[in-house]
Amino acid sequence: MSIKTTLVRTLAPLAAMAALPAILAAPAYAAAESATTARPQVRAAAAEGSYNILISHRALFVADFCLLSTTSGNGRAACSGNKALGTDFRLGVVYKPGDRVWIDVNVVSGRDTKGIDLRGNRMCRVDSTAVNLNVHCWKNLAQYESGVPGERVYG
Repeated sequence: MSIKTTLVRTLAPLAAMAALPAILAAPAYAAAESATTARPQVRAAAAEGSYNILISHRALFVADFCLLSTTSGNGRAACSGNKALGTDFRLGVVYKPGDRVWIDVNVVSGRDTKGIDLRGNRMCRVDSTAVNLNVHCWKNLAQYESGVPGERVYG
């Protein structure tokens, strides 16, 4: 493999990730809306190949949440860093239409849960009991705020 090919393969993911700060800086409601109802700049970002979610962390543990897609793979996961109870935050990852998108919940001093398939949802609430991690998701923030029960998603 030539040096040029190696550089292109190494730098291409960085170029794709360069757009994420602007996307993540958008208001939470815009990032969580579907592409058909989102503001123009969010819609344009989605066309460029990103998948954005809003997570409402209500579990009684500290965890690092990682958003992954088939395109991103483990090497380019978008991770939150350790988040405590009561934290709402956004994550975005590179994405191509048809990709599987999932989150990994890496619990500090606890049991991790990997491969929670989002099934196209953009807004998720994570909570827990003493034994189980529960992840409920909605297609967008409006559904979440409407009081409609979310879809329970599993790894």
